[in-house]
Amino acid sequence: MKSDKTHIDKIDWLISGYNNTFDEELKKESYDKLIAFGLSDSEIKEKCESSQTEEDDQKHFEKAWKIQLERNKNEQYTVLEKFKIFFFGPYRLFKNFDSGLTELHDFNYKVKFRQRLVLLISGVIFWILFFIGTYKYFEYKRMQEIEKTDISDWEKNRINKK
Repeated sequence: MKSDKTHIDKIDWLISGYNNTFDEELKKESYDKLIAFGLSDSEIKEKCESSQTEEDDQKHFEKAWKIQLERNKNEQYTVLEKFKIFFFGPYRLFKNFDSGLTELHDFNYKVKFRQRLVLLISGVIFWILFFIGTYKYFEYKRMQEIEKTDISDWEKNRINKK
């Protein structure tokens, strides 16, 4: 029974989108999905011509939005997305001052919000440690090079001049 209700809500939303949009691509996509739900051309035209007010459209939109927010709650990042956020997220964060967290919070992505927050923090820590480690390594190599330098000729010249 619940699937029938969801099915009807989706059809109403698609009819509303098909009927009220001026974007041809969106209109074609709505039409194709309506056909996939099993509606014929005549049924689609009949539903479009039936009196739908803006209140009905708003009601269908709100239902679809609530359903989408519920779906968003448990959505997760893929492994590739996690990899990109870990390595390139700190660059985007410091370049544009955009973490992407506000959008995730606004659209009810609870799991993605936590994952992105953890990945950004750990990515920033990783890059800081990477740069500190690289600096320390090259400083160590420079000091080794200085220690290996033979300064006996320089000392002989310095001593003989006195």
